[in-house]
Parts: sequence; structure tokens; C-alpha cells
Amino acid sequence: MLKKSHFLAGALILAIAGILSKVIGMFYRIPLQEIVGDRGLGLYQEVYPLYLTFLILATAGVPVALSRVIAEALAEGKQGSIGQILARSMVMMGAIGLVLFGLLYASSPLIAKLMGNPHLIEPIRAISMSLLFVPLIAVIRGFFYGHQKMLFVGLSQIVEQTLRVVFILVASLYLVSLGEDTDTVITGVNFGTMISTFLSLGFLALLMWLHNRKNSVFGGAEWRSLTWWYDRAFFASMWRIAWPICISALVIPIFSLTDSFLAINIFRYIWNVDGLTADTWFGIYSRGGPLLQMASLFGSSIALSIVPAIAEAIRQKDQERITTLTKLSLRFAWLIGLPAGLGLTAVAEGANLALYGDMEGTRAMAILGITAIPLSLLLATNGILQGIGKEKIPARHLLYGVIVKVLATLVFTSMFGMDGLSLSWLVATAFVCVLNMRVINRYVSIPINWRFDTIYPLLVANLMLILAWGATEAVDFLFRGREPVRMLGAIETVAGVGVGLIVYLGLLILIPLIEDKELDWLPGGNKLRTFIQFIRRKQASSLKSNTNND
Repeated sequence: MLKKSHFLAGALILAIAGILSKVIGMFYRIPLQEIVGDRGLGLYQEVYPLYLTFLILATAGVPVALSRVIAEALAEGKQGSIGQILARSMVMMGAIGLVLFGLLYASSPLIAKLMGNPHLIEPIRAISMSLLFVPLIAVIRGFFYGHQKMLFVGLSQIVEQTLRVVFILVASLYLVSLGEDTDTVITGVNFGTMISTFLSLGFLALLMWLHNRKNSVFGGAEWRSLTWWYDRAFFASMWRIAWPICISALVIPIFSLTDSFLAINIFRYIWNVDGLTADTWFGIYSRGGPLLQMASLFGSSIALSIVPAIAEAIRQKDQERITTLTKLSLRFAWLIGLPAGLGLTAVAEGANLALYGDMEGTRAMAILGITAIPLSLLLATNGILQGIGKEKIPARHLLYGVIVKVLATLVFTSMFGMDGLSLSWLVATAFVCVLNMRVINRYVSIPINWRFDTIYPLLVANLMLILAWGATEAVDFLFRGREPVRMLGAIETVAGVGVGLIVYLGLLILIPLIEDKELDWLPGGNKLRTFIQFIRRKQASSLKSNTNND
């Protein structure tokens, strides 16, 4: 049985790895923007959501479905079937990757025309080659998810992102030094993504080999049988589980893709700007995307950890554990997503200055920060529904959300420009989140203390927002004109984040917002409980001393 601390420890490992990956992926945009300019960054951002959509179509459902199948097999003591599951998944995903690569490569002229930018054809073709390798990466990660080997998954994510950034920057610098135009440079950048993906597959294969040395999954004479490689019932079962998970995982890329298809045309035909200006505006708006994903990382990490954990509990018919896991997932997605989103809003100006050297698009970035709150809950609730075997519900809700996103984008962007794009994200994610929560309440009975679970965290997070924003304004007042712009932004961001962490974590302990029994599920929970009890005794002793003095 999965140990209590392993569930949130897995989520924590994935969140930390995700944060490191996003930090690496965010900071490379500083030199990339300097190399290719806002227009080049805009071209890159127009293509990337399209690639991300195909990437998720090729991969997202399989790691989750595979982790669920493997977790169920382990819970039933069928360790001997793991190798068969893995081998068949590799065959299936290799074929899917080949088909999607051919589809994206061949349809690139049509897609570029629909997006209103013929310069995107070659960049789309270059990045489509990555689809040959990422499905196999997804299978190996799904294998590690099922075994709760989150450290291997997190390490592979960091290595993949590091390689990607290195090849992107090397390719852009080299092509610019040759005097190539922006379109060619972005094509080379996307080709660098393909090379990094291939090398990442090699790294994961190495981790698999190391794991197999201690826990062989390919032993026995059955390995030489063709039934290992083809099993119609297995493929049908995986497809049934994977496709709705795959669709529901498209929240971020499909909402981003909506922006890519609609924003440029709205800027050009409603705001009456030329194509170059429209690309530049979109590049400025896209600055907030990586920060939004970073702020919602814990929600997505919970989603990946919760599926095998709940699947195991369901297989063992442990209803109490299912309820506990569900409540913990929602509680921690809320307690972490709330300050992360509002914290991003508080430091939006400083982060924009530090990363991009100006304050263009700061308001849009701040609005996206608030969006991280419903997005974190949305991702966590997707995982809960998938874990209890209701995979189709999040997929259906996403389709409703896309309709809301399209309508909100058309209305708000026409009215408010790039700020309207951010508002459409907030409306659409909140809408889907509410739909998910309503369904979960029908299948899992979750006791809720509205004051403790909702009102107090809101009050604490908003106090953190005010004080963190005040810290950034104080730094701006003291250092403006004395430091370079990017350095000023960095100081503002560090001050805001520091004050926000002290305020939120301090009140989290003093109120307290985390119950003692919830600490059992945290890695190092016993030590944390001892520390919290020490702080509370000090606080009580101080209050008693002040009362006696009075």
C-alpha cells in the first residue's frame, strides 16, 4: 500500500522539478527575446501552443493511464505483467507519434493560413519532428508514475528542459550570427527542440535500464512471444482510459491555441494594426504564460500523483482513503494555488521588468496570476475524477470550457486588447473548475468547514497580496533611478516574494490552516509538527506573560 507521505511527497517532487523546469524555461526567454526581438518571440509563441496541443494528444493520456494500470497490477500482485504492459505501450505510442508527426507536417500550410501568418509553415514543420520521440518519453514516465518513482520523472523533466534551452539558444545565436531572417531563426529554434527531445529519450532509457537492473520487468521466456507486442484487448483498454484523459489535459494548450488563432486576427481587424504590430502585441501578452504555468504547477503535480493513489485505493475498496486523498488534494491545491496566484499578481511589475526589461503587458500578467487559482483547482479536480474512473467527465467539461474561452476571447479582447485575453482565461478556467467540483461532490462525500477551509485562507492570502505589493512599491520608491531596470525588477520581485512567503507561511502556522492529522501525509510531517508545536508554545507563553504584566 502507498505510504501516507508518499502521495504528497510525489506531488512535491513533481512540483519542485516543474518549478525548476519552468524557471529554466522562463529565463531563457530573456536572451531569446534579446536575440530575436518581440516579433521573433511572438512567432515562437504562436507555434508553441500548437506543438503543445499535438504533444498532449500524443502523450498526456498514456502516462496517467499507464500509471493507473500499473498501480492496479501492483495492488493485485501481478508484477509479472508489468513488462508486457510496458512493451505494448511502446508499440502503441510509437505508432501514434508517427501518425501525428505526419499529420502536423503535412497540414502546416493550412494551419499557418488559418492562423493568419504564412511565416509559420517552416517553424511548424521543424517542431513537428519532436513528435517522433515524445510519445516514447511519455511511456517511460508513465511506468515510473505507476511505481511512484517521482524522483526519476522529475529528474528527466529538468534534464529535458535544460537540453531544450541549450539547443534553442545555441541555434538562435548561430543563425543570427549568419545573418538569417527571423523566420529562419525560429525554424532553427524549433529544430533544436527536436534534438533535445531525442537526447531526453536517451536519458530516460538510461534511467529505465538502471531501474531494470534491480527490478527486472523483462525477465522470462514470455518476452520472446509475439503476444507481448500485440494484444487487441490491451490496446482497446488503454485507448478507453487514455483518450478522455488526453482531452482533459489540453486545458492550457487548447486555451493558448485559442489565443493563437483568434488574437492576431482580432488585433489586426478590430484594433486595426498591421501584422508586425499584432505579432509584437501577442509576444508581449505571452510573457505571462510561463508564470501562469509555474503558479499552477502544484495543481498539475497533484493530478499526476493522485491517479495511481486513488486507483490503488479503489482496487482495495478503501472508501475512507479515497475520501481522505480527495480532500487532501483539494485542500493543498487551494492552500498553495491561492498564494501562488495572488503572489504572481503582487510581483507582476517587478517580474516583467526583471525578465523583459519593461512594463509592457504588466496588467495582463497580473490578471493571469489570479487565473492560477482556479487553474490549480481545475488540474487537481481533473486528476481526482480520472482516479475514480470518471475520465470522460473532465474531457466533456473542457469542451464546454473551450466554448466559453472562445466567446470570452472574442468579447474581452475586442474590448480590452491583451488584457481581455487574460480575462478570458480567468472566466474559462473558473467555469470548468466549478463544473468539476460539482461532479466530485456527487461521487465523493467531502466534509467542508467553510470558515477553516475557505474564508481564512482567502483572508490570509489577500493580506499577503497587499503586503507583498507594498514591499515591491517600497523598493521601487527607494531604488528607482539608482539601479538598472532589470536589477530593479529583480529586487522588487525578491522583496515581494520574500514578504509574501513570510506572511503566508507564518499565518499558516499560527492560525493554523493545516491540521495535525494532515501533517502525517507530508514528507517530514513529524518534524514539521514538532516545529509548529514549539512555535505555538512560544506564542502561548508570550501571550500569558503579557497578560500577567498587565
